[in-house]
Amino acid sequence: MRFLIETQILAILFAFFWVLYLNIIAFFDQPGRALQYINWFVFGFAILLTIIYFLMTKYFIGRNWMAVLLILLPYFLIYQPFFERLQSSLVNDNYRMMINFLSRSTGTLHVITMLFGIMMGIMFSKPQSKG
Repeated sequence: MRFLIETQILAILFAFFWVLYLNIIAFFDQPGRALQYINWFVFGFAILLTIIYFLMTKYFIGRNWMAVLLILLPYFLIYQPFFERLQSSLVNDNYRMMINFLSRSTGTLHVITMLFGIMMGIMFSKPQSKG
Protein backbone atom coordinates (compact mmCIF):
# COMPACT_ATOMS: atom_id res chain seq x y z
CA MET A 1 0.00 0.00 0.00
CA ARG A 2 2.86 2.35 0.81
CA PHE A 3 4.36 1.72 -2.62
CA LEU A 4 1.10 2.64 -4.35
CA ILE A 5 0.82 5.87 -2.37
CA GLU A 6 4.44 6.78 -3.20
CA THR A 7 3.87 6.22 -6.91
CA GLN A 8 0.75 8.38 -6.87
CA ILE A 9 2.55 11.14 -5.01
CA LEU A 10 5.29 11.00 -7.64
CA ALA A 11 2.71 11.15 -10.44
CA ILE A 12 1.13 14.21 -8.83
CA LEU A 13 4.55 15.84 -8.39
CA PHE A 14 5.43 15.12 -12.03
CA ALA A 15 2.18 16.79 -13.14
CA PHE A 16 2.90 19.75 -10.88
CA PHE A 17 6.41 20.09 -12.32
CA TRP A 18 4.92 19.94 -15.83
CA VAL A 19 2.62 22.88 -15.08
CA LEU A 20 5.47 24.75 -13.40
CA TYR A 21 7.66 24.05 -16.45
CA LEU A 22 4.99 25.46 -18.77
CA ASN A 23 4.53 28.58 -16.65
CA ILE A 24 8.23 29.33 -16.46
CA ILE A 25 8.67 28.88 -20.20
CA ALA A 26 5.58 31.01 -20.90
CA PHE A 27 6.93 33.72 -18.60
CA PHE A 28 10.20 33.88 -20.51
CA ASP A 29 8.42 33.62 -23.86
CA GLN A 30 6.78 37.02 -23.44
CA PRO A 31 7.59 39.44 -26.26
CA GLY A 32 10.68 41.48 -25.61
CA ARG A 33 12.14 39.11 -23.05
CA ALA A 34 14.33 36.09 -23.79
CA LEU A 35 12.52 34.89 -26.92
CA GLN A 36 15.73 34.31 -28.86
CA TYR A 37 17.06 32.11 -26.03
CA ILE A 38 13.89 30.09 -25.47
CA ASN A 39 15.17 26.90 -27.11
CA TRP A 40 18.22 26.78 -24.86
CA PHE A 41 16.05 27.50 -21.87
CA VAL A 42 13.59 24.75 -22.78
CA PHE A 43 16.35 22.16 -23.09
CA GLY A 44 18.19 23.36 -19.99
CA PHE A 45 15.05 23.22 -17.90
CA ALA A 46 14.26 19.78 -19.33
CA ILE A 47 17.68 18.56 -18.20
CA LEU A 48 17.02 20.00 -14.74
CA LEU A 49 13.67 18.21 -14.60
CA THR A 50 15.34 14.96 -15.68
CA ILE A 51 17.75 15.25 -12.77
CA ILE A 52 14.87 15.99 -10.38
CA TYR A 53 12.86 13.03 -11.71
CA PHE A 54 15.95 10.80 -11.44
CA LEU A 55 16.53 11.73 -7.80
CA MET A 56 12.88 11.46 -6.82
CA THR A 57 12.55 8.05 -8.45
CA LYS A 58 15.81 6.81 -7.01
CA TYR A 59 14.99 7.72 -3.44
CA PHE A 60 11.22 7.10 -3.33
CA ILE A 61 10.68 4.11 -5.61
CA GLY A 62 13.96 2.24 -5.68
CA ARG A 63 14.48 -0.70 -7.98
CA ASN A 64 10.92 -1.57 -8.91
CA TRP A 65 10.01 -1.55 -12.60
CA MET A 66 6.30 -1.84 -11.81
CA ALA A 67 6.52 1.79 -10.71
CA VAL A 68 6.87 2.97 -14.30
CA LEU A 69 3.32 1.89 -15.13
CA LEU A 70 1.95 2.98 -11.76
CA ILE A 71 3.38 6.47 -12.30
CA LEU A 72 2.81 7.00 -16.01
CA LEU A 73 -0.76 5.72 -16.37
CA PRO A 74 -2.28 7.94 -13.66
CA TYR A 75 -0.06 10.80 -14.77
CA PHE A 76 -1.35 10.74 -18.37
CA LEU A 77 -4.94 9.79 -17.62
CA ILE A 78 -5.73 11.73 -14.44
CA TYR A 79 -3.21 14.19 -13.03
CA GLN A 80 -1.76 15.91 -16.09
CA PRO A 81 -5.17 16.72 -17.67
CA PHE A 82 -6.52 17.82 -14.28
CA PHE A 83 -3.61 20.19 -13.61
CA GLU A 84 -3.79 21.64 -17.13
CA ARG A 85 -7.54 22.27 -16.82
CA LEU A 86 -7.03 23.84 -13.42
CA GLN A 87 -4.32 26.10 -14.78
CA SER A 88 -6.44 27.04 -17.81
CA SER A 89 -9.30 28.06 -15.57
CA LEU A 90 -7.04 30.37 -13.56
CA VAL A 91 -5.41 32.36 -16.39
CA ASN A 92 -6.64 34.75 -19.07
CA ASP A 93 -7.20 33.82 -22.73
CA ASN A 94 -3.89 35.09 -24.14
CA TYR A 95 -1.84 33.31 -21.53
CA ARG A 96 -3.97 30.16 -21.94
CA MET A 97 -3.29 30.13 -25.69
CA MET A 98 0.46 30.49 -25.05
CA ILE A 99 0.38 27.69 -22.46
CA ASN A 100 -1.51 25.41 -24.87
CA PHE A 101 1.00 26.13 -27.64
CA LEU A 102 3.96 25.46 -25.35
CA SER A 103 2.26 22.34 -24.01
CA ARG A 104 1.93 20.92 -27.50
CA SER A 105 5.38 21.99 -28.68
CA THR A 106 7.35 20.83 -25.63
CA GLY A 107 5.16 17.93 -24.49
CA THR A 108 7.20 15.27 -26.27
CA LEU A 109 10.42 16.61 -24.77
CA HIS A 110 8.90 16.50 -21.30
CA VAL A 111 7.69 12.90 -21.74
CA ILE A 112 11.14 11.82 -22.94
CA THR A 113 12.86 13.54 -20.01
CA MET A 114 10.38 12.05 -17.57
CA LEU A 115 10.85 8.53 -18.93
CA PHE A 116 14.63 8.93 -18.95
CA GLY A 117 14.65 10.24 -15.38
CA ILE A 118 12.38 7.48 -14.10
CA MET A 119 14.24 4.67 -15.83
CA MET A 120 17.68 5.93 -14.84
CA GLY A 121 16.44 6.40 -11.26
CA ILE A 122 15.27 2.79 -11.17
CA MET A 123 18.43 1.47 -12.82
CA PHE A 124 20.83 3.33 -10.53
CA SER A 125 19.07 2.70 -7.25
CA LYS A 126 20.35 0.17 -4.78
CA PRO A 127 18.70 -3.25 -4.76
CA GLN A 128 16.29 -3.77 -1.87
CA SER A 129 17.87 -5.82 0.90
CA LYS A 130 15.67 -8.64 2.11
CA GLY A 131 15.89 -9.39 5.74
